[in-house]
Parts: sequence; structure tokens; C-alpha cells
Amino acid sequence: MRHHLPLPAAYALLAILGVAVWVRIVSAHGGLWVDEAWSAVLVARADTPWAVFTSINHDNNHHLNSLWMQAVGYAAPPLALRALSIVTGAAAVLVVAAIGARRSTAHALVGAALFALSPILVNYGSEARGYAPMLLCALGAILVAARWLEGPAPPPRHAPGCLRC
Repeated sequence: MRHHLPLPAAYALLAILGVAVWVRIVSAHGGLWVDEAWSAVLVARADTPWAVFTSINHDNNHHLNSLWMQAVGYAAPPLALRALSIVTGAAAVLVVAAIGARRSTAHALVGAALFALSPILVNYGSEARGYAPMLLCALGAILVAARWLEGPAPPPRHAPGCLRC
């Protein structure tokens, strides 16, 4: 079953998304924090994308984020290094809205607003780490599982050898 937001609610969601992106960009200014800088050092030592998986043997390695750092260059400006988290942190707001829309428009908008402005989620969505992409994937899994569970019921199964048991 598809759940659509009324047009005014869609505009409200667009405004919430704009605020989410803006807050994350504002929060992403400034130099790298220690754990972000340590990730950049580890990425600088890894010569290839394959080396991100094989040569960074540290619990600080968030693979997707490390690949992003390698793609933009570990010495890129902090805002560029944090762009993956900004985008995925903002996308999480939309996924939460989709999850909430399954119940009501109010659930969608309140959930989106809470994810847009929650201090810890703003932090996750504005640092060069892998927490925002991880959260987006977890929310996506919740949405997919909820849609699967809501799907049509399978036809009844009968015992082997029974015509209509």
C-alpha cells in the first residue's frame, strides 16, 4: 500500500528537509575532530580502495566513509570530507518520514522534524564518519521490512496428500 502525503504536508516536509541540510552544513564547518583526522591518516596510508578493506586494521575504519575520503582526497576541505554524512543524514529524514507516513501525516512530519533537529543525529550527519550512512541503511531496512510485512498474505498451504484439509 502506498502512503502519500497531502501537498501542504509535502511542502512542510521539504521545509524540514531544507532545515536538516542547513543545520548539518552549519555544524560541519571547522577543522576535523580527532577521530575524523585519524580516519584521514589511515585513509592516506591506504593506496587503493581494496586497501581500505585489507590494510586498515583498526576499529576506526568505517569502510564507506573511508572510500569517500579516498575518492575526494584525504586532504580535501572538511566540508567535502563530511559531504557523505551530510547527504545521508538528510536522506535519513526522508526515510523516517516515509516510515511515519505509514501511520499518518502527523507521524511523518513529527518524525522528520525530530530527526532533522536531534542534536546527536545532527552530529552524526555532519562529521566525516560512517554513522549517518549506517543509520540511513538501518532505517531503509526498517522501511523495507515494514513494507514486506504489510504485503499480501501468501495463499494457505495444505498438507501433502490432502485435497482440502
